[in-house]
Amino acid sequence: MSATTTKTAAAGTLFTPEEQAKLVAWTKRYPQAPMGLIEALREVQIWKGEVSLAAEAHLAALFGVTRARVREVVTFYPFFPHEKAGKHRVSLCRNLSCHLAGGEKALHHLEKALGVAEGPATADGMFSWEASECLGACDLAPAFAIDDELLGAATPTAIDAALSACRAGKAPKAVSTAKAAAPVSDKAALTKDFADPKLHTLEVYRRFGGYNAWEKARTMAPADITAEVKNSNLRGLGGAGFPVAMKWETVPPKSARQVPHILVANADESEPGCFKDRVLMERNPHALIEGLQIAARAVDADHVYIFIRGEYALQKRLLEAAVAEAKTAGLLDKDVLVMQGANAYISGCDTALLETMEGKKAWPRQPPPFPTNAGLLNWPTVVNNVETLMMLTRVIAQGGEAFAAAGVAKSGGTRCFSVSGHVEKPGVYEFPLGTPIEDLLAAAGGMKGGRPLKAVIPGGTSTPVLTPEETRGLKMDFDSLRAKGSFLGAGGVIFLDDSVDMVDVLHIIERFLWVESCGQCTPCREGSGWATRVLARMKAGKGDAGDADNLVRLSENIMGKVICALGDTVGMVAAAMIKKFRADFDRRLEKPRG
Repeated sequence: MSATTTKTAAAGTLFTPEEQAKLVAWTKRYPQAPMGLIEALREVQIWKGEVSLAAEAHLAALFGVTRARVREVVTFYPFFPHEKAGKHRVSLCRNLSCHLAGGEKALHHLEKALGVAEGPATADGMFSWEASECLGACDLAPAFAIDDELLGAATPTAIDAALSACRAGKAPKAVSTAKAAAPVSDKAALTKDFADPKLHTLEVYRRFGGYNAWEKARTMAPADITAEVKNSNLRGLGGAGFPVAMKWETVPPKSARQVPHILVANADESEPGCFKDRVLMERNPHALIEGLQIAARAVDADHVYIFIRGEYALQKRLLEAAVAEAKTAGLLDKDVLVMQGANAYISGCDTALLETMEGKKAWPRQPPPFPTNAGLLNWPTVVNNVETLMMLTRVIAQGGEAFAAAGVAKSGGTRCFSVSGHVEKPGVYEFPLGTPIEDLLAAAGGMKGGRPLKAVIPGGTSTPVLTPEETRGLKMDFDSLRAKGSFLGAGGVIFLDDSVDMVDVLHIIERFLWVESCGQCTPCREGSGWATRVLARMKAGKGDAGDADNLVRLSENIMGKVICALGDTVGMVAAAMIKKFRADFDRRLEKPRG
């Protein structure tokens, strides 16, 4: 019996002919077969409820990689649980904004409703559930999803209704979760047309001027596009705030290396407190596709991808539909492929994202070289955030100088802020960079119930906390936040009232970092776990007198000694919170026996 016959026979015992055909298709979708491995494994997990050792061996042979590599991927990504999952996987967020909105009670209700602990399937095999570290839906807190379809706030009624629908064979379908509020600023560009529920369609997007910027860019030389972006002072809106044009200019010319150029939209939005990319892709997907065409021309890209987090099922469908519309209309000079991750926060780090795209575990790379010189498949690769790419449509349409004038020096234009926590109206709010934080809070309806403000986390939970005194008159732009010892990050602003205990807040953040650490760097892997255990003990009122100081010393021993920013966050966030809210930590010490 030939090797081919043996493989075919093995496939027949594992997969139907239709399933096998789908797996084979993943080997042909990308420039190299292993790039399709993770998405093929996702299919197997959905079909079978698990990825068995036999399935791992089959996919290793199919994709031309070692069995060890497949096993490494399956055991690394959260999408692949360690035991067989139920037919429907229920995810309920337990991170900060969802915790503040009653997430713990919702988890208790879900566990009671299903009658099983987290992980194993119910006796009938219908459900399994997990406490998710983030679903990218802090505006709907406490958020829950079934099979990655976001279903809104996890009230007892909503949970029971969703489970009943699944039991009746009517799995609940995702509903639009992006609120179509009127823009709060006359400078709003990306969100000004949100009121039209059909904005995601090509017809309506073009009615509002969609693809006009791309038509203009088509007549411009690539260098002129880059020059316009440089004049705009557009900075990366995914976290780092690096000038966009400066990044593009580090891509070597093709005359230097005869290899393809790659452009990737990073839609792996997983930072707790951040959800604006989810809303933008849901309401305005064509703006991302148009921005990608502009950027692809500027950097001479041969391949264009949107890498989207696994939990954004609805957004993935809308993007794929928008790409198909634009392609049929002849609007794409470069095709766009949507690639889905496997629910790991670390994949949002640009070099870890590239490892994921190559079909590997998401271990960040140690630069140099940087991705623009040697990125995906060792080819020059530009990775830009979703909102950043969308802003290119404004830059080209308005002109760089006009765009820059809407912001402040060195930070041009507007940005979309994700606002959550103790506010009356959580949501996405677009303001010019440099807008006072008081205006942002007012747009979100002020503090919930009128309670006093205790703290602000200004750019997602990876950014150091600010006190009310530090936020007075604070302008929301990259340099103003840096001057305060924090960062604008991805614009996830969490307002906390005086009811919170900062030991609880820090425990949630450190637990998240521990769970999501890739494990590559020892200081991060061990330090995040140690901090989580110490804070759990302090939460129980059994803290030692030296715990707070030891957490600060831990931070000093981690920062600057790791490859990516996640490790630095373990120390940086703890040091800031303990320094500014020491009384909360001292109250959690064990009372003397006597």
